[in-house]
Amino acid sequence: MKVRLFGLVSTCFLVALLVLFISSQTQSQGNTSAGADGLSQAEQDLLNEINQVRAHPDVYSKYLQSLKPFFKGKDYQPNGQPSLKTNEGWDAVQDAIIFLSAAKPQGRLNTSRGLRLAAVTHFRDQNATGAIGHRGASSSMIEDRVKPFGTWQGAIGESLSYGNESARERVLTWLIDDGVVSRGHRKRLLSPDYNVAGLSCGAHPRFGTMCVLTLAGGFVDLQPAKTSAGASTNTANDNATRGKSNKAAPAKITPGRSHR
Repeated sequence: MKVRLFGLVSTCFLVALLVLFISSQTQSQGNTSAGADGLSQAEQDLLNEINQVRAHPDVYSKYLQSLKPFFKGKDYQPNGQPSLKTNEGWDAVQDAIIFLSAAKPQGRLNTSRGLRLAAVTHFRDQNATGAIGHRGASSSMIEDRVKPFGTWQGAIGESLSYGNESARERVLTWLIDDGVVSRGHRKRLLSPDYNVAGLSCGAHPRFGTMCVLTLAGGFVDLQPAKTSAGASTNTANDNATRGKSNKAAPAKITPGRSHR
């Protein structure tokens, strides 16, 4: 995988305003009880949102269609709000609408302990160093990070999100993929090649919050799950989310960075 950081700050502002625009019309669906499958509330919310777009891509297409009146070229300006400069303008949103309109519903992603631990590994690394991107400690990539925890089957992939966004904002940002030529995030979310996922969300020293999503066709754990290991993982993530890691609490910044 090649790591490329794209300027998606404008897109994330756009998505944040979109969420406000549609919030009176719809709410995130699915069970969001904390602690399910060892996930934090933020992680469970994001998994629920991902499974909703996989099950109902046409619904998310309609969310995006409501944005068109607010575009003029590459500028996005909803009523009463400052104008925002995007990378591609309406073209990226229209491209996402076409993709979602033609997309077939996919099965829900089940959680994988091994993929979650690989996500936690990358989160802890960047929580401590403030780094960004897919390349982790010792130049490891997702294929390397999963090896201590088991063996993946079929495809494997990873999506990253930086910034203080809601679950829906993260998903919509991945779907629009403004400035991402490959549209890799969008394709990954709706791909039939993935059946299991791991998630880790928490504090990032530079961007406030980050989420790591790891995906695979299947995953066979190297070792059976241990309650104590899962508990320590949750504690570390919860503390980091509240800014109680060994590092100083991260400064608040403008949200919205995604990685390919």
